[in-house]
Amino acid sequence: MPTGSESDDAAIRAVIATYERAIETKNVELFRSVRPALSSADEARLRESFRQVDSQELTIRVTDLKISGRTAVVRLARTDTIVSSGRRQAPLSSQQTLTLNKVGSGWVIADIGR
Repeated sequence: MPTGSESDDAAIRAVIATYERAIETKNVELFRSVRPALSSADEARLRESFRQVDSQELTIRVTDLKISGRTAVVRLARTDTIVSSGRRQAPLSSQQTLTLNKVGSGWVIADIGR
């Protein structure tokens, strides 16, 4: 039987996997499922970024995950490979920090930073 922190770790990693899949599939509703407090301005920017690319491959690796009560801070190393206007661009590597909050028995992304 997993401990609370083990099940929280697994649940947080599942949210991150869904976040990755939402970006790759350009699915705003799936994105909103893990970031329900997405503002209308942020949603408009997200939709525009999805429109600007033909496809996007995203690889995310969790480099650090700290859980403190009902808040988690996750540091990610991400590599984006974008196809735009039929041309595959060179992969772009970046660091990203996600803040997640526990809501009920699940976790949601509260903030996305660099």
